[in-house]
Amino acid sequence: MRKSLAIAAAFVMLLSACTDDDASSTTIRTGAGGNGISAIAASFDPDSIQFVASLQRFDACADVLSHFQTEAMTRVGPYGLNGGGGFFPTPFFEDEVFAVAEDSAAVGGDGIAVPSSGAAREGVDFSGSNVQVVGVDEPDIIKTDGGRILAFVNQTLSYVEVSNGTGRLLGTLFLPGWDHKFFLSGSTAIVFARGDGYAIPLLAEREADSIAPYGGPKTLVFEIDLSDPEDLTVVRTMHIDGNYLSARSIDGTVRIVVSAYPSDLPFVYPSTPAAEQIALETNQRVIAESTIDTWLPNYTLVAGTDGEVISQGLLVDCGQVHRPAEFAGFDTLAVLTVDMSDGLRAPDGTAVIAQGETVYASTESLYVSTNVWVPSEVWGTDVVRRIEEEYSTAIHKFDISGGSTEYRASGTVRGHLLNQFAMDEFEGNLRVATTEGPPWGFDDTSESFVTVLQERNGELEQIGRVGEMGRGERIFSVRFIGDAAYVVTFRQVDPFYVVDLSDPEAPKVAGELKIAGYSGYLHPIGPDRIIGIGQDATDDGFTTGAKATMFDVSDPTNPRALGTWTMEGGYSDVEWDHLAFLYWSPESVAVLPVQSWQENFFGAVVLKTDDGVREFGRITHSLNAGAVASDCRELTVEELRALDAEFEFGGGVIVQVCSEDQRGGAGALECESLPYEEVVALAAEDGVDLTTIMDEGDRLEVCFPQFDSQDPAITRSLVIGDQIWTLSWRSLQSNSIDDLAVGQLIPLG
Repeated sequence: MRKSLAIAAAFVMLLSACTDDDASSTTIRTGAGGNGISAIAASFDPDSIQFVASLQRFDACADVLSHFQTEAMTRVGPYGLNGGGGFFPTPFFEDEVFAVAEDSAAVGGDGIAVPSSGAAREGVDFSGSNVQVVGVDEPDIIKTDGGRILAFVNQTLSYVEVSNGTGRLLGTLFLPGWDHKFFLSGSTAIVFARGDGYAIPLLAEREADSIAPYGGPKTLVFEIDLSDPEDLTVVRTMHIDGNYLSARSIDGTVRIVVSAYPSDLPFVYPSTPAAEQIALETNQRVIAESTIDTWLPNYTLVAGTDGEVISQGLLVDCGQVHRPAEFAGFDTLAVLTVDMSDGLRAPDGTAVIAQGETVYASTESLYVSTNVWVPSEVWGTDVVRRIEEEYSTAIHKFDISGGSTEYRASGTVRGHLLNQFAMDEFEGNLRVATTEGPPWGFDDTSESFVTVLQERNGELEQIGRVGEMGRGERIFSVRFIGDAAYVVTFRQVDPFYVVDLSDPEAPKVAGELKIAGYSGYLHPIGPDRIIGIGQDATDDGFTTGAKATMFDVSDPTNPRALGTWTMEGGYSDVEWDHLAFLYWSPESVAVLPVQSWQENFFGAVVLKTDDGVREFGRITHSLNAGAVASDCRELTVEELRALDAEFEFGGGVIVQVCSEDQRGGAGALECESLPYEEVVALAAEDGVDLTTIMDEGDRLEVCFPQFDSQDPAITRSLVIGDQIWTLSWRSLQSNSIDDLAVGQLIPLG
């Protein structure tokens, strides 16, 4: 028996190991003239970095080209520009980097656009995406207006009509690219996807030769006609050079954020160290002969997905390109504007030559944060350590209240920002939460701050700041609500801080609460109540599983935990993806996707928040749905431990005894069958007597999950009427909100 159980246990452990990410590393090349690190470090003066925050706008393309060529010529080497300099990789939780200002009356609302003719009311009859501000939509993989659900699964957009709690799949549309997200408005959807150079061959062959080559990532934007659900149609497609970061829609005006690095410079690389000088001279000539199209991102707008080219050119007019006072890399961070009522047209936008960490917008202002550029060759040297000691982030403000985008002011904040929730505009001031030091690490002396900035004479001046939060820790989550901020830091314990911002010139930490673990996402669920989703942890800071905590902040000086929910070995995508969270206030219900190999659970947990926080039930898109149940007797943990006190039961493994006339099996689990004589003899070798639970002719079945037979993970949830609809990578399912009884499962993708 131990042998069979060991096989299952080893298999489960292997699956867990497959989820670990490989550690990244940086390769430093050594040139012919000596160590490459020493050579670059000797020419790079960290004292020259002043963290000056200001932007300068170019007048013409010739000026933009001259800037790129001048900066590149001083940095190019025999191996080119080293892939874009020494910026740290963007953290996985930074995927969504576009935020919108909150006000205390509209936090945690749903932001889906509702057709004016519809009678369904958002927040009453159906839920929308978990956005920061009511009326400001964020793109997602699923949308509803109460009468239909549109969702992306496996690159396919599915249109499901919902009537009286019943869904009917009417049409589907496959789109190239990956990581699709979209806006929904009436009979139009605007879809964003990531792509690569293979997106270009989708164009008509007669037009492809006229399109400038681009070897880097692509952003694909599709305009979809939904007027005939059974014949979903792509009206136009825009191919954009660069990575899609995020987008927002405010009153039908969509702003798209992309970041592009000049990937088409035909640099050469030396085959031996002796050829480095030749390679250097060739690469310098490449830069000298480069054109503006090489450095700035381009776009191509086509009819359908592979039709005729409608327009193409530079993504942003050179007169709307800005650069920081200090060199911040060769990336172009562009913010584009699209009117959904007009569909896709030639883009209009503004850009900053820098690798932006975070973009934030209110209905009036746009803020872009940028970082200083550090050559990749100096990583691991004392040069970087000197930069870390004084690290600051520059923030640039643009006015977007009119029809154009105008640069207004710049400022700096000490440390680095976490994500979109780290900035907030309130009553004309910008509040920013940061952790001391650079984004790539922190030490025992690091602390976190909330800084208040105000625009004065072209500068974002600091008018107030409070620190002394989380010494030796970093920020894991932050939420601004009205004149307060709630900040969670973590290293061993979870200090939950309440920051009083009622006097912006004298902010103060009003109170704090220390509990085990941390919250990676904070969500207000009513007056003086905040729920945090994250991880439980030991006293030593070792995380142990998913956790939800209800905080009472009615007394800012004494925040309290009203209750917690945990799942050992589990985690929730909500920690880094707020769109995965659903809070339905009419029923005081929170729904969050959770996965746990330890409990063999892959689904969603439904929590009730009417009295603290407690588990109400669980939802799965079970692969056993419709399968014939096993007719064998499953052995309990107590029975197995009575046979062998060392037996450890878990990972979804079950053991059952079957007679000769019983069918056996266990739904989607893989079962290994052992006949009576063999298993009794095998167990006896280990001193275990199976004759107490088995008769001659019986067989023992050990059943365990496999990677391709586990329940699919749930990614999103929403409410329509009295049904909770959940989305997984294979299906859409409805459950009664009253008792979570399964109503309908619709295969997708």
